[in-house]
Amino acid sequence: MNLLNLKPETRAPFSATVKTLIQKHKIDPNEIFMNVLESQEAPDMNYWMTLVLVQEHFVSPQQEVAKDAAGESVKPLQAACLLQNAGMVAALLELNAFSGSLTDREFQLAARIASQQENEAIMGLLMAYAQEMGNLEPFMRTLQGAPLQ
Repeated sequence: MNLLNLKPETRAPFSATVKTLIQKHKIDPNEIFMNVLESQEAPDMNYWMTLVLVQEHFVSPQQEVAKDAAGESVKPLQAACLLQNAGMVAALLELNAFSGSLTDREFQLAARIASQQENEAIMGLLMAYAQEMGNLEPFMRTLQGAPLQ
């Protein structure tokens, strides 16, 4: 699955960049991941950097990145939606970087964040992913249903 329809051959420069940052500059891969999460660079850059960090440098795409006001854990997918980072959202979806199904709390919370922000690009990614998984209708029904507890 390639939600952004990017050419796989465009990954190589990002792989080399991450390798250089880690080996020559001794930057922790998790620190790079957090920088990508907060990045406002082009979606393709954030997409490839996320994939490279997770697949080649074993950064957990489900690690806690913050706590919300209620003290609940914030995961990268939710944070990427909140920060409107479409490239990272696409990569995290392709990596199945959430717990449960598309109708469970973690995925639905990300969708509600995107919906409240009226971010059509990220909602489009979430819907395309749900459609690829054959679960668009249950995803949409849950999203339009009762609030998450």
